[in-house]
Amino acid sequence: MKKIIALLAVSILCLTGCALMNKTPADSVKKFLNNYKNNDQVVVDELNDYLTTEELSDDEMKDYREIYLRQYSNMNYEIKNEKIDGDKAEVEVQITVYDYYKTNKESGDYLTANKADFVGDNGDIDLTKYLSYKISKLLDTTDTVDYTLTLTLNKVDDKWEIDPLTTEQLTKLHGTYEY
Repeated sequence: MKKIIALLAVSILCLTGCALMNKTPADSVKKFLNNYKNNDQVVVDELNDYLTTEELSDDEMKDYREIYLRQYSNMNYEIKNEKIDGDKAEVEVQITVYDYYKTNKESGDYLTANKADFVGDNGDIDLTKYLSYKISKLLDTTDTVDYTLTLTLNKVDDKWEIDPLTTEQLTKLHGTYEY
């Protein structure tokens, strides 16, 4: 899961490093978030590139792709505030995403309380069984959570560019922020 967040950071940097032809910082933030909501090809390609580097079965890879593309396309956001100070700006945005943190926590708690459900033929915990269980829970997640992101931007060549996101911002975007 942490590696997926790192991959998505690369996607974000690619998306924000591109020249954004927006007049206001809020316009750049809207374009950025809409790239995720619309499962822009850059986002999909980066996700696919990452998933092929992981030791996942084809079915697990397909499921993780579905989990994250579903997260992005169902994200809702609202620009709350925009502050411009010369060539620097901050845009506050409230996002609503699936609460994958809660699902991950509940899956881990279930594993701890029900280890016998995940024992393999050798008597040890079979992580493949647990991963299948966790993926099914992530796919079924319907609970959402609201987060506030304050994104910083810089004006470069008359274009507003979003600064690289912090780990906290990324985990909020992916619904895995520990609250």
